[in-house]
Amino acid sequence: MNVFPDYRRKHIANRLFDELEHIASKTSKYIGLGVGLYRDYGNAQRMYTSRGYVMDGRGMSYKNVQVIPGESVKVDDDLLIYLVKNLKSKL
Repeated sequence: MNVFPDYRRKHIANRLFDELEHIASKTSKYIGLGVGLYRDYGNAQRMYTSRGYVMDGRGMSYKNVQVIPGESVKVDDDLLIYLVKNLKSKL
C-alpha cells in the first residue's frame, strides 16, 4: 500500500486496514502481510506493529524465497519480512 504524500498523516491507511481486517475476520483467525526492509518502508513498519502485527518468525524472503544465512540478496522492494496478526485476540 502506498498513500500519496499529500494524503499521509490523515489515517487513511489505518481506516483501510480496519476494513480489511474486519472482512478477513469473517473467514479467518489470522491475517498476514509482507513489508519491505529499507527506510522507505519505515512508516508502514511502525503502523503495522502499532496495529498488533508481529513477525512470523520465518526471517527474510527475497522474491518469495526464504533467505539463507550467508546468501547475498539485493535490498529492494522484493526483500520482505512477513508479519501476522491474530484477529480474534483481545489484547
